[in-house]
Amino acid sequence: MQKYLSLIIYGTVLVLFVAFGIYGCSGYPAQKKLALTQAVEEKGYTEVTDDLMDKVQLPTKVEEQITGNAVADWFIPLSYVLVGFAMIAAIVLPLVYTVTQDPKSLVKIGISLGVLVVVFFICYAFADATAIKTTDEEMSAEGSKYIGGVLIMTYVMIAVAFVGAIFGEVSRSFK
Repeated sequence: MQKYLSLIIYGTVLVLFVAFGIYGCSGYPAQKKLALTQAVEEKGYTEVTDDLMDKVQLPTKVEEQITGNAVADWFIPLSYVLVGFAMIAAIVLPLVYTVTQDPKSLVKIGISLGVLVVVFFICYAFADATAIKTTDEEMSAEGSKYIGGVLIMTYVMIAVAFVGAIFGEVSRSFK
């Protein structure tokens, strides 16, 4: 089972890599043509032809920027998909293993998730609900309260981890 699962994961990553490679590289010719068109127009020509675009040499910096954009167009969406795929696999695979091997341990997982939800709602209650207006957008009071709750929960979880690490080290030293 594990061998086939590994092959499925590797195959999926390979297919995604090829698909996003084709997607990213497909934008390169259009970006280069746009840069050549702009270069011809900057030289003062009113009509842009293929002959003029062939004669224009793009600066190395512009050529590198176009290549960098094509690579970014390829790797950034691919990284989003792969991170999402890894997150789903990190949640689903242990649950499948737990259900098949030790279903009673699901109670512990449920209790842990319940504690996290309760901690979030406590932190959410303490969060400030002030609407924030920047030059571009306005954040609602509800959005501000949600973000504040998540930040406070992050601080609480960091503090709990820190205290737990210290407590663990101190208790081990007395054993």
